[in-house]
Amino acid sequence: MAENDKRVLAVTRGHKFERNGFAAMLDGLDGLAVSQAEQPAAEAFFRPEIAGEWDAYLMYDMPGYTFHPDHSPPDLHEPSAEFRRNFLAAVERGHGFVFVHHALASWPTWPEYAGVMGGRFRFLRDEDAPDSGYRHEVNQTISVTDPVHPVTAGLVDGFEITDETYLCEVSPDIRPLLTTRSALTVDNHWSTWNAVLGRRDTNDGWHHEPGAGVVAWERPHDRSRIVYLQFGDGPSAYGNPSFQRLLHNALHWVADRPA
Repeated sequence: MAENDKRVLAVTRGHKFERNGFAAMLDGLDGLAVSQAEQPAAEAFFRPEIAGEWDAYLMYDMPGYTFHPDHSPPDLHEPSAEFRRNFLAAVERGHGFVFVHHALASWPTWPEYAGVMGGRFRFLRDEDAPDSGYRHEVNQTISVTDPVHPVTAGLVDGFEITDETYLCEVSPDIRPLLTTRSALTVDNHWSTWNAVLGRRDTNDGWHHEPGAGVVAWERPHDRSRIVYLQFGDGPSAYGNPSFQRLLHNALHWVADRPA
């Protein structure tokens, strides 16, 4: 770790990922010293007396569920009252956050968490809202919608990436940074609820409005800098130079928060 490196805590667990490729990507981010902590132990690093050690949090976790081998509906878990307080206090103190890929599905029973991120990927289907959709290994052309934002620096011409796409909820008050040219509809995505029930890669009985194509955004906040990046499903994304640049930019920007 160099003297001027920004300190980042990467929070993981709750969703499978290729650990070696993920760690190698983090090790290659210049000017950042990234440590990893798994849920639920990672919650201790949000306590006020410890949180100040980190310039930014990289959220790559997906807590709040217990999935079952028999494909019965998952058990849902509430975050502890202490973690709720500590997380929201970190946001209000101005801590920087970068939420990546499946983190968009975290804590399904905590709407305020989704409000901080600026969106929600839903595993569940109910009367209030449809479940979200997924499609693996999609060859995508990415366009930059905000070329002056620090997160998109060096990427203004767009880029190509092969990665999973989501058809999911995005808040109307986010600041879009990147869009995919791939169509986000029920015709080319699979129902997540069907997958939970053991019927992967099907979309029968599923309805969802088309997605706007936003795949990276800033969630404006009075004090904190908050970014969501939809990329990062696996090695094809970890090794993509444009995604590496995007993650590098995002972490540096949220870490260099105003006093």
